[in-house]
Amino acid sequence: MNFFEAQDRARRNTTWFILLFVLAVGGLVLLTNLLLLGVFMFARSSQLALSAESLQSYYSWQEFTLVTLGVCLLIFCGSLYKSMSLSGGGATVAEMLGGRQISPATTDARQRRLLNVIEEMAIAAGMPIPRVYLLDEPGINAFAAGLSPANAVIGITEGALTRFNRDELQGVIAHEFSHIANGDMRLNIRLIGILHGILLIGLIGGWLLRSMRHTGRSRSGKGGSGVAVVAILGLGLLIIGYTGSFFGNWIKFVVSRQREYLADSSAVQFTRNRDGIAGALKKIGGSVGSYLHSPAAAQYSHAYFAEGVGFFLQSFFATHPPLEDRIRRIEPRWDGEFLQSRVETRVAPEPGEEPASAAEKLAVTAAVLTSAEQAISQVGTLNEENIKYVRELIVAMPPLLRETAQDAYSARALIYAMLVDLQKDKTAAVSALQKYTDPDMQALGDKLLPDLKSLQDKFKLPLLELSINALRELSPNQFVQFKQAVHNIIISDRSVNLKEWILQRLLMQQLDEHFGFRKPAQAKYKTLDPVKPEVETLLSLIAHVEHADDDEARAAFAHGASETGVAGLGIMARRDFRLESLNHALDALAQLKPLAKPRILKACVAIILQDGKTTTRGMELVRTISTCLDCPMPPVPVNI
Repeated sequence: MNFFEAQDRARRNTTWFILLFVLAVGGLVLLTNLLLLGVFMFARSSQLALSAESLQSYYSWQEFTLVTLGVCLLIFCGSLYKSMSLSGGGATVAEMLGGRQISPATTDARQRRLLNVIEEMAIAAGMPIPRVYLLDEPGINAFAAGLSPANAVIGITEGALTRFNRDELQGVIAHEFSHIANGDMRLNIRLIGILHGILLIGLIGGWLLRSMRHTGRSRSGKGGSGVAVVAILGLGLLIIGYTGSFFGNWIKFVVSRQREYLADSSAVQFTRNRDGIAGALKKIGGSVGSYLHSPAAAQYSHAYFAEGVGFFLQSFFATHPPLEDRIRRIEPRWDGEFLQSRVETRVAPEPGEEPASAAEKLAVTAAVLTSAEQAISQVGTLNEENIKYVRELIVAMPPLLRETAQDAYSARALIYAMLVDLQKDKTAAVSALQKYTDPDMQALGDKLLPDLKSLQDKFKLPLLELSINALRELSPNQFVQFKQAVHNIIISDRSVNLKEWILQRLLMQQLDEHFGFRKPAQAKYKTLDPVKPEVETLLSLIAHVEHADDDEARAAFAHGASETGVAGLGIMARRDFRLESLNHALDALAQLKPLAKPRILKACVAIILQDGKTTTRGMELVRTISTCLDCPMPPVPVNI
């Protein structure tokens, strides 16, 4: 299953989940009405009559309708409240579970190893680098959470961090990246929000029973009868609440179980190392287990790497397949023995930390792009070569730039310095820098400029991704100031070139969403026909950027247009093109449904490959476009 099919499957699963939810609500409505019928009968006659005539005298259709509407409204309001409380994305889930964020600038050896693994995988996959949260839990577990890749987080327990070696960490993180790429995270958070509503009935029942403590001892006569009615009502609602919990676990079981097998196989495919994820699963089975102690652990039980909570009838409705089954799918000849894990006392140095690493050269190269089909097949995937390529890219970066990109304060100076270096009028750019930023930003940027000027193009996007990850640590007010400063530096020479646009778009695409200034795009269009003008804008830009000769640009445009399946596309004249129109085009194309996106991306790559060559400028543009369409594309070396 490729990336686009997986995204489409995730959206179809949402529809299936809503159907299951409606059935669960219907069951709770029926049970609640039956409970109230029994309560009314007992309160009025102290007996339970079963004839149709007597039932109707105790409980009318009007009362049935009111109770049904009340239950539905209660469930809806509870689900809406929980969903709104989770609108902050993955960070909200991680903090709900008691996690604390690991700083991108951490010097702790284990945490640094974890961050390095995540940074390498994210950049190798063309995805935003997730923030990382550590849970103070002895069990071995992990999870990914978020409403979109731009606000995704990866959480990991202390037990996993201290007991896994690098290969095992890489296998588990690859498993979680599969959930991010396949769109599972959004469904996971929706499950928390919507299922919360069907648990409210039980919470109300528990409240009624607790309130009985304040009524004093049961009294005889009418007062005692009223207390008994309240007790019966509370107990009944509590039982219905447990029924709601049963429905919730059933829905989680239906939605989640098969996805774990898919994520395991994706992790093996990504890393080409069965021992990594298999070893992680064996350590869970042979040591402290995977259960979490957080009171909120059950709410997100369907999204952990391994079973995170235990409950009644777990063997029937477990959200995760048995460890033995998962391991045997990875290692068919497994001998059945789990691994007795222990806390690692020594952490091996990370690549780039050894004294000899400064002299290392970039030795690994990822596959050069040769066809549009190859580009599309790589979207949303990882492979061992790309991970090694990115690891060596990061190691080979100038140390000053790499360290600067890992701190929120200095990362701002790095971005400002990159923008100043791109300006035609450096004096005007420096003036804007002095006016709109902190006083010491210019001095810090001046220290970075020598390394930036000599920096090869292949390092720039990975460096930008590292900076974006650190910039998420800014406060909302700091981000607003930073965003305004970036804009003013860019327009200081009264023009915006393509490199400036790429840098700004990649920055703000991710950071605006993280800070709540942009909502994730909603899938709206099944085909490219409703967005034909936007398709023309996008393909025209790439044709003119990659082919200086107008005839070559027209031929390349025609070649790309044939991949879209849209009739009558026409290339825009070079002089008529404006980068502002490109922002509008990308925002519209981001609303394409998953199975329509491969056509536009294939067309973009086909235009670039019309002459059999790729350039850094062209591939940076295509990767920017793919990021804006939520179709992560790995870094691709150019062939000229």
